[in-house]
Parts: sequence; C-alpha cells; structure tokens
Amino acid sequence: MTVTLIWLIAFAVILFLSLKGWDGPYGRFIDRRIPKALRSRDDRWVWCVALAILGATLIVNPVSMLLTLLILLLVGWVVLKLIGWGMSKARTRK
Repeated sequence: MTVTLIWLIAFAVILFLSLKGWDGPYGRFIDRRIPKALRSRDDRWVWCVALAILGATLIVNPVSMLLTLLILLLVGWVVLKLIGWGMSKARTRK
C-alpha cells in the first residue's frame, strides 16, 4: 500500500510539473523531436502522462527500470549492428 501511495504522489507531482512546463522547454523539446505527421491536438496530455508514468515508476522501482533500459539499449545496439552488416552485404553484391 505504501509503494502505491508513493507512486501516486510521484505521478501527481510529475504530471503537474510537466503540464506546467509544457509551454516552456519541455513542450519545445517534444515539438522538435516529434514529426509533424505524428502530432495532434492532445500531445500535451499524451506526453505529460507518459513522462509522469515513467518518472513515478523510476522513483518506486529504479533497479527494474535501469535493467529494462540496459536490455533495450543492448537489443537496439544488436539490431543496428545487424542492419549495418546486412547493408554492407547488400552493397557488395551486384
């Protein structure tokens, strides 16, 4: 029960701060990174809630989040290496 309460408080605080900072640097950062085809009128709510969920989970379960991040980075690195290897093989065959 305590972990849930901490998560809810962290979620509420992060959501409030991200909504407050949307017109500042956080909103501009998201606008620069998201392609125009993926933008909508509700970007503020989608990205602020996503940030609040990730932030609250990181506060409550930091080790699990870091291990998940490491696994995702490792998988991404392997995929990039495989793509690079495949592209080099495709270029050599004519």
